[in-house]
Amino acid sequence: MAIEALKKITIVSPKDTNRRLIKTINRLGMMEVNDAKDLFDEHTPFKNFDASMEDADEALRKIDFILNLTHIFYPEQESFIKGLTPLPLVTTQKEIDAVLNGYDLEERYQYAYELDEAYRNAERIIGEIENEVKELEPIRDLPFDLADFFSPVHVSLVVGYVPRKNLALIDPAYETWEKAAWEEIEQETIPVDARPDVTPSPATVPAEKTRMVFAFLKDDAEEVRHALASVEFDEIQLPGHREKISDRISELKEDLERYREKIAGIAEKVRPLVVGRKTGEDRRALLVLKAYWTNIRNEYIASSKGVHGKWVHILKGYIRAKDADVFTGTINREFPESMVTMEDPAQEDDVPVSISLPRLLRPIQLLTEMFGLPYYRGFDPTPFMQLNFYIFFGVCFSDVGYGLMLTVMGAYLNTKTRIYGGVNNLSRMLFYGGISSMVFGALMGSWFGDLYKPEYLGQGNILSVLQQKFVVIDPMEKTVVALLAALGIGVLNQFLGIILRMYSAIRNRDIMGAFSDGVCWIATLTGLLMMVGKVFGDIPPKIFNTGLWLFIAGALGLILTQGRDIKSPFGRIMGGLVSLYGIMGSYGITAFIGDILSYCRLLALGLTTSIVAMAFNLMAGMLRDVPYVGMFLFIIILLIGHLFNFLISALGAFVHSMRLLFVEFFGRFYEGGARPFQPLGFDSPMFVMKKTGE
Repeated sequence: MAIEALKKITIVSPKDTNRRLIKTINRLGMMEVNDAKDLFDEHTPFKNFDASMEDADEALRKIDFILNLTHIFYPEQESFIKGLTPLPLVTTQKEIDAVLNGYDLEERYQYAYELDEAYRNAERIIGEIENEVKELEPIRDLPFDLADFFSPVHVSLVVGYVPRKNLALIDPAYETWEKAAWEEIEQETIPVDARPDVTPSPATVPAEKTRMVFAFLKDDAEEVRHALASVEFDEIQLPGHREKISDRISELKEDLERYREKIAGIAEKVRPLVVGRKTGEDRRALLVLKAYWTNIRNEYIASSKGVHGKWVHILKGYIRAKDADVFTGTINREFPESMVTMEDPAQEDDVPVSISLPRLLRPIQLLTEMFGLPYYRGFDPTPFMQLNFYIFFGVCFSDVGYGLMLTVMGAYLNTKTRIYGGVNNLSRMLFYGGISSMVFGALMGSWFGDLYKPEYLGQGNILSVLQQKFVVIDPMEKTVVALLAALGIGVLNQFLGIILRMYSAIRNRDIMGAFSDGVCWIATLTGLLMMVGKVFGDIPPKIFNTGLWLFIAGALGLILTQGRDIKSPFGRIMGGLVSLYGIMGSYGITAFIGDILSYCRLLALGLTTSIVAMAFNLMAGMLRDVPYVGMFLFIIILLIGHLFNFLISALGAFVHSMRLLFVEFFGRFYEGGARPFQPLGFDSPMFVMKKTGE
């Protein structure tokens, strides 16, 4: 259970067996292959095996090219489950063989390449047309042909915008303006093309500006343009063609429609790449091919980690101790000329981590992996998180109705994801979390908020009967008691963290660490809590005195041991004092108090779930008396409101429960960061080989 024992393994075989050996290791899926160059110094004649991945990379490039093209026109429709989390492709060796024999990748790639070229070209032209139409739209109602506009030899004509506030500055009395003629172009509504189904619309002109055309001799161009700049003239760059702008826009829109039809035709030609012309040529076949070539590429990578001399090839890595006999037997049987050696990892080795847990405990392993795997010589905290997480989640999401919804949802997902390890663990976490929510919801009297009340479902309804039968504490009425219960959960969780810190120290034969960082803190904090109890009520003097002596003994132990790494006796004592307070070190009385107060969020989130549910019940109840449609509105508000609250509250309960574990709990004893054990094999987060009999 928990962290599995690993063995360092070295395989020495004839050089010409390299590819066959790698394929066998890949088929077994038991050995993680590491760089064997680390076994030798730089002066040895061994060098890494040169494994070319060009064929695999080229095949994967072509597959991705075809898949990207199909996703443009026919995006893959994701199921509800796949929308929650990515699912690996599950395939079989039989399916892989069928696809390899029946799918002509090169032919399909050439077909897709030609379609992609046509599509990209059409998209480029459509973009150019749309940009030109966008430029012409503001001036489509100019009342002249561009051929007439550009025909004068000695006169320049310019069109543009002039701010209305500057119109008074254009005065013929000034010498410069005597050299120019101008006219304001009125905004008109004209048809943009000849088709009768198109509604004419005016060109867009900013309200604070007016369009004007200016004419002047080319010899006076510099002087007049300087004057135009002084009135903030914004020239419109006219296109170079000679036809009327409205006619040009009509032509462009016809071209635009034609190219859009062309893209629609390309989409129809892409369809065979998605649905297949025959069995084994659809998009799934491409994904199976991608899985196959990804596996081949991984084999090449593993092969390149081996080293070889003139006659031999050497591989090294790690293997689970439980797989050692089967693995060694297979290698010796298929490669009798090879030699396999195994040994325990050294203290300084960077050993990967493989975790094995009973099925009941596996769902919470997701949280451990999110935080970081334990180091090989540490211990797996997952078994110690089970009760904590489900209690936290259940209190935060404490509603029987919502818990039932989550349980049903988890059960449904569980039946649909049995072959997906990680996703199935998530579905079972939801299932167990739903059960916990139902339990705490019943104890705290929340059934879809207060939907059990007579004003919603009538006197003597089944929810009211069940609510009264199971309720133990209503946090709305006994908030202080509920708060103390939440803080009590926090105290127990903190003590569990300290005990696990002691356990970790004892495993590492650090008896002093177990005493100073465990026993002393438990004594100090227990004594502190016993003394603080006097604030909330009378307690027997014996309990108070016992707490006082526990606190004094624990505090003295901490003062004498927390600075044990400091050489100076005075510095050691000062280090112990500041550690006791919490300024130095990873813990302290202030940290303990702060962490305990963090558990108030359990009550806060539980109350929030109930209060929001009650608010939706109240809204629905107010609308129920509306004539004719009241009952319909009542049901709709309840459905929409409670679904919204279910989703938001479930997310909040998960996030905050996870935070209490990662920060307040793990902070006491756990450091993650180890790398996972990754044996060479077909299975990966993207692809899974279905085993015989599954």
